[in-house]
Amino acid sequence: MARRHGWLGRARSGARALGVAGVLLAASVVGAMPQPGEALPEFSTRDLLDQPRQSRELTGRPTLLVVITDKDGGEAMQRWFDTAGTRVPKAVHRASILSLKLPFFVSNGTVRGKVREKVPRDFWAATWLDKNGDMAKALGLATSRTPYAFALDARGRVVAAVHGDAQAPEAEALWKALSGP
Repeated sequence: MARRHGWLGRARSGARALGVAGVLLAASVVGAMPQPGEALPEFSTRDLLDQPRQSRELTGRPTLLVVITDKDGGEAMQRWFDTAGTRVPKAVHRASILSLKLPFFVSNGTVRGKVREKVPRDFWAATWLDKNGDMAKALGLATSRTPYAFALDARGRVVAAVHGDAQAPEAEALWKALSGP
């Protein structure tokens, strides 16, 4: 952020600086995908067991967090967790968020039941559901069949972030971050 402030401070034209500041303000209101060094915004939802969950639960240990924003992204999400089984220590917590924009007439119970059919019972508590897309919005994530994956440190700060497949070259930074020293 200091880099942006430095650039704004060197702006030659007050109008230009004001225009850039307006663009930056608009971007912060809309939200942007959390980047390395940033903490996730606070949010709450319910898991597949219908228990309340809060973002602060993603602290205390390194975490692989995979977020799906499209109802057809389940297979790509599964590839992240399958790959994690061979790439990161078992001590790394694995969690997922399904943040979907579904019609108002689709109940949470219906969605929870459909997702339970696909997710093994051992992972129901670590699978968080948001049928309104509010968590994706809070995280600055667009609707996409491609998952978003985050490596979080024990403080809940993003260490690496990827919008892509688990096998993509850009995912290497995430795998290295979760593998430890």
